[in-house]
Amino acid sequence: MGSLISLKAQTYAQLKLWDSHERHPHINEIEFDETRLAEADSLFASLSTYDALYGHGAMMENEFYAIRVYMDARQSVDLYGKRGYDPELFLTDFYTTPELAAQGYGEDILFVGASIGAGSFRGYEDGKPSLLKPVEARGQRVLYNLQDSSAFEVWDKAWLYQGRRLNVREVYTMRLGRRDTQVDVWIEDCEGEGEGIDGLTFVTGAQKLEKDNRGLMLPESGIVASWGTNVPEKEARPDDEQTLGIMVAVPREYLQEVYEDELNYLCVLHPAGGHIRYYILAAADIQQEGGFHSAEEWLGAAKGIKDSLKP
Repeated sequence: MGSLISLKAQTYAQLKLWDSHERHPHINEIEFDETRLAEADSLFASLSTYDALYGHGAMMENEFYAIRVYMDARQSVDLYGKRGYDPELFLTDFYTTPELAAQGYGEDILFVGASIGAGSFRGYEDGKPSLLKPVEARGQRVLYNLQDSSAFEVWDKAWLYQGRRLNVREVYTMRLGRRDTQVDVWIEDCEGEGEGIDGLTFVTGAQKLEKDNRGLMLPESGIVASWGTNVPEKEARPDDEQTLGIMVAVPREYLQEVYEDELNYLCVLHPAGGHIRYYILAAADIQQEGGFHSAEEWLGAAKGIKDSLKP
């Protein structure tokens, strides 16, 4: 699933504060007290965490694409497509201007909305995805930036879920030369009672694109994928359509079932030893050299990707 790599290509993760003076300083870590915010107003709590970070959450790129994870109860994974292969998040922050796009920089390519996005981690209740709330606190941090790999962490403390209070830690890792983002999730009981954790169910998946969607589900391989077109910024740029592919691959030991609903192709997950691992892959049609440019190419590649997904 690789392609031509620029000599300047590298991975990079960042976390930035929103600042009314438009300085948007880089930070290493942030945590919000959700209990205190929710006591004031539940809507205020959600908007406070989401809008406190520039770009709404931690971001990371390699030479193929970038992701960000929203800092709220959705923890949606959003996608940024790249035309070239060089680092660019430090300049665009998911907010590419028309001038930068004309110079060859990439841009936001996905509208997540109420969907599962591109491999977002969610609860699974009443047969459908559920948000990670209520929690006592939630946070994000950049773990490391190396030439060939980067990672950031997302956590939720005391999530009230299926009658238990859980601490959840998600680590997203991108590597140079690989189209997959590795997601590792660790789940523990706040009371220290590990019994039954592996019997809990969660969900991830690939959203259906709003126009010309083509999808694929491979239950035996634990793979779901979609290809299609959408408008990422419906108010700011209503005529800017982006075509892309999304894929999620789940190792057999964490997979319970695969199914689809109105918005998504979904993988129901269960922990093994309190741990879940899966992989997110993405391709933007705007990629100028190599890559994937049709549903046939993308969905065809999904059928043979499983063996290459190893740490």
